[in-house]
Amino acid sequence: MKRKTKSVISIIVILIIFGGAFGYIKFTEHMNKSTPEEEKTIAGYVEVTSKDGTVLKKENELYPDDLIEHKMNETIHSMSHQKVEAEIKWGHEQITQEKVDRLLAIAKESNYKYKELYISILERWSKGDFSNAVDDHNSIWEMQGGDEDASGKAIRLLTPSEEQAYIQHNLEYDLY
Repeated sequence: MKRKTKSVISIIVILIIFGGAFGYIKFTEHMNKSTPEEEKTIAGYVEVTSKDGTVLKKENELYPDDLIEHKMNETIHSMSHQKVEAEIKWGHEQITQEKVDRLLAIAKESNYKYKELYISILERWSKGDFSNAVDDHNSIWEMQGGDEDASGKAIRLLTPSEEQAYIQHNLEYDLY
């Protein structure tokens, strides 16, 4: 009986020690967890507030000079969704003059495999010419492995009212 009691007490003490150590570790992890503001700083996220109080994202911080080609490809593809109709659209980015100009500058200085395609698309977009956005989208989409029979292929340009509805539905919190 004494032996059994000692074993039970020993097990309880060990469990308390391990439980306390686990609790201490979790508590210190929580205390060392960075705040959202610190996370933004660590990630290189920069915000600027315009005169009307709107938060603006600095394009140079979001799209650095050494932007990898995959990110360039994804950004152009996601922006094209604002202009085209496709059954499925993965990725949503607001088209802004600043963003297009920044990506164009990066593409011109890059060694990307598809550099000429990116420059061609972005130069037209920089001038406000989206008449070829369906082909632009599908060129990028095919590079990403899009299949002719898949539902992600763009089929036509959106009308201005469809584009506005797309912006309101998908980009409401990304407008800047």
